[in-house]
Amino acid sequence: MYYIISETTEDRFDETASLDEALRIAKCAAQEGQAGDAVSIEHQGRVIRQFILTPEGVVEEATVC
Repeated sequence: MYYIISETTEDRFDETASLDEALRIAKCAAQEGQAGDAVSIEHQGRVIRQFILTPEGVVEEATVC
């Protein structure tokens, strides 16, 4: 399962079995949030992708270490 989580509030937005669906949900969640707030996709207990809304209103993927 893929879990879409707000890094700011640690709220879980949704979960899905599909990475494509997780990407779509995470990007939408980031677009609806505040600039600078990160939305992550977790899989098997690890963050695998992260998206952030820029001050210009563009959702960008952040580097995950």
